[in-house]
Amino acid sequence: MTVRLPSFSKTQCPNLRKITESPGLVLASGSPRRKTILTEIGLRFDIQISNIEEKHDAYLPSGELATDLARQKAMAVSHDGERVYLGCDTIVVFDGQLLNKPTDEKDALRILITLAGNTHSVFTGMALYDSRSNNYLSGCEESRVTFNSWDTDRLKEYISTGEPMDKAGAYGIQGMGRFLVDTVEGNIDNVIGLPLGILETLARKYWEMYV
Repeated sequence: MTVRLPSFSKTQCPNLRKITESPGLVLASGSPRRKTILTEIGLRFDIQISNIEEKHDAYLPSGELATDLARQKAMAVSHDGERVYLGCDTIVVFDGQLLNKPTDEKDALRILITLAGNTHSVFTGMALYDSRSNNYLSGCEESRVTFNSWDTDRLKEYISTGEPMDKAGAYGIQGMGRFLVDTVEGNIDNVIGLPLGILETLARKYWEMYV
């Protein structure tokens, strides 16, 4: 299967756009993928990278865990009491096991061998924090991704590019890692790391509740 990546240039997010115009939006993430998506839909925003030690609650369901991590990131940056801060976190789960970013190339190979020929879930949690009212809105989306089976040499070749090393699940569907994927059930922008449908819903609720 050829994975077709979406073009976001014609995506309409009117409520999110209003936030970026006033009071302003800050992306609490250093993810180039999230920056690219927001830029492609024509939004103006600032970036503050949230470098936190992620605290995982082992008893939380996967969706709630992703949402809680997103909240932690939105709250960890400096707030100016005016703008809205967007925290995001994407996690990969297979057979009840959380697959984080690989620690090294050996770990990346272990993860990709685990996923090969199987179906895993990708959860992206988001938190929209209003620094004026000290309130936040949150949401989460799940997509299911099925990998093709690949031999170890092909996986090692991919790992040698360095792309898997900063990504949960050790692959980037928006990059060279798309060859790994057979099918995606759900929104592919969620797998990339920024599901715009959920984000626009949160933005609409922001205008309804806090303005």
